[in-house]
Parts: sequence; C-alpha cells; structure tokens
Amino acid sequence: MNKETTLIFAIRLKVFKKLILSIQYFFLILVVSAQSFDDLSKNFLHKAGLSDTNFEQSIAELKFDHLIPNDTIIDYRQWLADNKQTILLNSSDNFKAHYFLELAQCNIALKNNSISYQNIDSAIFYINPLKYPKAYFGILYLGASVSRENMDGTTAIRFLKQIIDSKTIDMDSVSKGEVLARLSGTLENMYRNLESDKYCQQAMDIYLKMEDDTMMVKLLIIMFNNAYNTAEGDSYWEYLYQAEEIAQQSGDSALLADVYTNFGIAHYRNKNHKEAIRYYKMARSLIAKKGSQNELWAATYLQLSYSLLDSVEPAYKISKYLLKHSSKANPALLSNAYLGSAWCFAKHGQVESATNYLKKSAYVRESVEKAEASPDYYHYMYEVAMLIENYELAINYLHKSLVQFKKYNRKVTSAQLTSVRAQFNYDLQKERIKKLKVEKEYEHEKVQRHRIGLIAIVFILLMAIVFLYLLRKQLGKLKAAYKIVVKKNLELDMVNIGLKKLEKKKANHSNGVKIKNEDKIYINLKSLLEKDKIFRQKDLTESKLSKMLGTNNSYLSSIINKRFRLSFKTLVNKYRIDEARKLLVSKEYTCYSIEGVANEVGFHSRSAFYRIFKQNTGMTPMTYIDIYKQIDD
Repeated sequence: MNKETTLIFAIRLKVFKKLILSIQYFFLILVVSAQSFDDLSKNFLHKAGLSDTNFEQSIAELKFDHLIPNDTIIDYRQWLADNKQTILLNSSDNFKAHYFLELAQCNIALKNNSISYQNIDSAIFYINPLKYPKAYFGILYLGASVSRENMDGTTAIRFLKQIIDSKTIDMDSVSKGEVLARLSGTLENMYRNLESDKYCQQAMDIYLKMEDDTMMVKLLIIMFNNAYNTAEGDSYWEYLYQAEEIAQQSGDSALLADVYTNFGIAHYRNKNHKEAIRYYKMARSLIAKKGSQNELWAATYLQLSYSLLDSVEPAYKISKYLLKHSSKANPALLSNAYLGSAWCFAKHGQVESATNYLKKSAYVRESVEKAEASPDYYHYMYEVAMLIENYELAINYLHKSLVQFKKYNRKVTSAQLTSVRAQFNYDLQKERIKKLKVEKEYEHEKVQRHRIGLIAIVFILLMAIVFLYLLRKQLGKLKAAYKIVVKKNLELDMVNIGLKKLEKKKANHSNGVKIKNEDKIYINLKSLLEKDKIFRQKDLTESKLSKMLGTNNSYLSSIINKRFRLSFKTLVNKYRIDEARKLLVSKEYTCYSIEGVANEVGFHSRSAFYRIFKQNTGMTPMTYIDIYKQIDD
C-alpha cells in the first residue's frame, strides 16, 4: 500500500512540475509577444540618446527572433514607416542604424524576408566598420543567420562575404574561423565548390592552430564534397580518412557519426549501396539523440540506398520514421521524407498516393533556394514518376535535373564532356518517355477496340451473310451495267464516225455571229485532233491551238462551243479519254501501264487521268479493261 501511495505521489509531483514549466513558458511568451505599441516605440526612441560605448553593447544585445507576429508588430512597423522622415531628420548615424534594424526585426517577424535584408543593408550603411567593428560584424552575422534559416543561401553568402571583405574580424580568430567555415559550407551546399574550397582552406589554417577537432572534421567533410565535384579520380577519399582519424582520436561519437554518414554518401555515389547502408547504420548507432537533424539525415540517405537496392519494406519502415520526425522547420528533410514515401507508394502500386507525395515533395523543395541546386534530387523524382507512369511529371523533373546539372557543373573539370553525356542521357530518357507514353495510349486504345469488337462481333456475324449475298448480287448487276456501258461506248464510236461525215454538210450558226473562214478553221481543227492527235501534247493550250489554226482564242472558243457543244478543256479531255480507251485494250500497248497510257494521251498526272476517265466512262480504267475483255471473249 505504501509503495502505491509513493508511486501516486511521484506521478502527481511530475505532472505538477510539467504544469509549472508550461505556465512559466506561456508567461514568457506572453511577456515577449504582448509588448504594447508604447513599449516598443519608447524602447526604440530611448536608443536615440545612446553613447558611442553603449551603441555597440545595444547591437550585441540585438535578437532578430524575439518578436511574435501580431497586429501590434504590424502597427509598429507602419508607425516606423510613416514617421521615417521625422525620425531620421537630424538624427545620428547610430540612431539611423537602429531605425532600420527595428524595421528589419518587424519584417523578419512578419516573414517579409527580402525587405528585411534591405533594412539590414540600410543599417550597415550608417555604421562605420573602423569605429564600430563589433557592431558591423554583429549585424551582418545576424543577417547571414536569418537568411540561412530561411534557406536563402545566396543572401547568406553575400552577408558572410561582406564580413570577410570588411576585415572587421581579422584580429578575432574565433569569429573569422566561424565565418569562413559557415561561408565555405553554404557555398558547398549551393554547388559552388571551387569558391567553397578557397574559404575552406583559410578556415582550416585557423582551426589547425586552435586544434579544434570538431571544426577540422567539419571542414574536411566540406573538402571531401568539393573534391568529389571538382577533382579527377578518387582523391576525395583522403579527406574522409583524415576526418575519421581525427574523430576517433577525439572520442566524440556524434562527430564520428557525421564522418560515417559521409562515408556512406561516398559509397552511394559510387553505387556501392550495401556498403553505404552499413556506414549509415553505424552512424545512426553512434547518435544518442534520436530524431536529431544528423540522425534524420543519416536515415534519409539510408532510405535512399534501400530504395536503389529495391528493398521496399526496409525503405518503407525508414520512410514512416522520417515522416514522423521530420519537422517543417527543416524543409530539406521534409522534402526528402515525402520523396521517400512517394517511392514506397509507387513500389506498392499506390499511384494516387505516390503522385500526391511527389507533388508535396516538389512543393516543399521549391520553398527553399536549394531547389535551384538539386539536380540529383530531381532526377530521383523523375525515376519515381516513371514508376507510376506519370510521364508529364517525369519529363518535367528530368528537364529540371538537366538544367541544374549544366548550371552547377559548368566549372567542374571535364565539364563539357559531362554536360554532353547529361544531354545525351536526357534525350534518350525523353525519347523513352515518349515511346512509353505512345505504348500506353496504344494499349488503352487496344483495350477500347477490343471492347467495341466484342460488342460488334455478333452484329457483324449476323450481317455478314446478308452483306455477302447483296454484294454478290450487286456485283452481278454492276458487271452487267459495265458491259452495257462499254458496248454503248463502242456504239457511240461508230455513231461518231457517221456524224463526222454528216458534219461537213451541216452549217451551224451561233447568236448570229459570223466568223471568217469558220468552216476552214473547223476542218483544220478536226484534222489536228483526229489525224495529228495534237491532244497528246501535255502542254497544249487554247492559245497555242489558236496560233496553229491562224485565229484567236475568242473565235476558237466560239467555234468549239458551236460545233462540239463543249469547252476547249472538255473537248481535249474527251479526245484523250477516247484515245486512252483504244490504247488500254490495244495489243500494241499491252506492255504499257495505266500510267504509261495516261502519259501517252497527254495527261500530266495519274490522279487527273483516273478522275476524268471515270467522269467520261463511269468506271475506272482497270474495270474498263476487264469488262472489255469479257465482251471480246
């Protein structure tokens, strides 16, 4: 009974302590965030009377993360903006610097990052680095820290370089080493490896003198990544071996874990995924605090190697762990967690979930500047999109990967060759995607056709007999009709011969117009058409024929209309078709093709011959030949 009473008391005491801590934390937040407008403005205006000595102290006490975004901050920022001219008029440079720093704090709290950077630049403008080196350094370093937290690597690099160039920390080895290390790390993270290596060497010189094992290991890891991206061969391993030796001698398990994680990355880059997994596991076993950023990064790389080995279940287990522990405070970790989950869902055939997590990953990734320096990341996204056959996403991610690869490898040794290979691989993959997309569409159409075929097949079978019967009957009628047409054509040929004899005795008149030598022109025209067969000339025109007959186009056209009741073009085509009918069944022209006969009688093209032949005879040339043979037989 006493044990139970003691246990209950202990539990209650524990709960009470947690309650007290919660109240204290809430009270602290309330105090910080509940500053009134008057408090903020009074504190700021109080700085107008600061002495030169107190100025640097006030800058050192600055924090850019103590304000909570609320209506008071919005009102305070607006008050600062509205009273800018009044506040800055006849103020000291120190107070002007404080004014812009107040604005920067408000804009940082309200997530107006780009404006806050401008405010910091304005504050720096009013600070003399020679007179106030600590203040100058402090403000720029705060700016670099804020931009780094916002994943804005480019701005962080600008602030850090400004510190180095100002020489305000040349005499402070600790601060200079820290700035150089942070600058080299940020540059390496943005794939600006050659630049990173320059600052890394400077930082290493400082930490070698200080014998700082932790920083030397961190710098060696940066050098390893720089060497991997810029040096020929495998010389980058040497940096890891040096880092491992220092970490082991220091006895710092967390430091050694960081080295092992990078050994895993090196093996992963060399496609030795089993060895990479071994190092990642060793790294995680050395990290005491589970869920820490270092442990989560090791888990992220572990999940990636599992996926590349196609080990779905271990990868899925790690993926769930990453989603549980990855925080929105670290978009890079969260985007990787989403991407790992997308791969696992894709391997399980859950297309909708995989697509959803892919898009989540892309959205989070694009919220950080590293999104513009992630060629490998987007290539992995492309591979996942290919797994779920989402070719639009796949080609989008593949294109981003190629663009970024070219951008961030332009300074690397053998960059041109690497870029050509990347382009070649991109083109191949793009063609592969197009082919797969076509195949997928074809398969879909095939299934649709199959369904339609199943529905239609019964109807087709029922109609087949009727159709064949009607077709046979119709073909019989058509054949008989063609025979009649051919016979009629032959009879017409005979009638035309008789008409030609009668035409000499017949006088024609049209609208009372009398043409000089009309009969002579007509007789010569008939002679040219029937004896000389001038219609066989492909370039025969009405103008050319008029000149040959010694008349003009108008008279010739009138004579043709009056005597033949046809236009010039129709008349020529009629003679050509009549001639073609004779040649098609002539033994002399049996070796000629239909196109050859068409060419002989003056037609420019096969299509024109077929069209006009059918207009004149009601059938195609081939059908005419077949029917003629049957009649002849």
